[in-house]
Amino acid sequence: MKNILVNSFIIHSRHFSETSMIYDVLTDSNGLISIIAKGIKKKKDGYSMQPFKEVQLSFTKAKLPLLTKHEVLTSYTEISKKYMLAGLYFNELIYKFIPKNEPLPFLFQLYKDQLIFMTNSNSHNLYMYLLRFEYLFLKEIGYEINLAYQNNYIINNKTKYYYRFGEGFKELDSGTDPRTIVSGEDLEKLISKNFEEIVDINKFRFISKEIIKENLGDKNIKSYEMLD
Repeated sequence: MKNILVNSFIIHSRHFSETSMIYDVLTDSNGLISIIAKGIKKKKDGYSMQPFKEVQLSFTKAKLPLLTKHEVLTSYTEISKKYMLAGLYFNELIYKFIPKNEPLPFLFQLYKDQLIFMTNSNSHNLYMYLLRFEYLFLKEIGYEINLAYQNNYIINNKTKYYYRFGEGFKELDSGTDPRTIVSGEDLEKLISKNFEEIVDINKFRFISKEIIKENLGDKNIKSYEMLD
């Protein structure tokens, strides 16, 4: 039986038997897939199948693929505790949002870039990394923050805007939820993906959190509360 070779990150794992595990992995070419690792608990190198490691996997092409070989390419496990919580949050978003066996090469690269940024970062702005991932992740899967706005798409950086769910950003008026009010200057930075320069990051994170909650239904993101 022909084997398939992919680069991957462990997103979720669960017990399959006394000696075996099922891993849900984000791959560079096949999207999110589930594989069985028989006897992995008995193997000396079984510890390598852990989150925050880029692992090259070889597995059989079958309805439920069987792991035949694995090799760690890069480890990002040196990230600090707070960034590790962010990584677990990213894993939970991917596991609960992404359908299986749907190629998403951009998502694989986005996830990898986030780990690289957090490993090499001298910044303590955790929320900037969270917003960057949330914004780009939601855009990739079709639930992005709606950037439609008034006045022929010209933003005045001296003006305040608020977010109306389902419609986009509007110029500020009365009766607006203060949690969605942002400055024109910050809105311009979001549109240009200049996340590190955004002053009021939590306003955009509130918007992304509400979009996530709306589209997940009753699937709670447990790790979100640990980050706030």
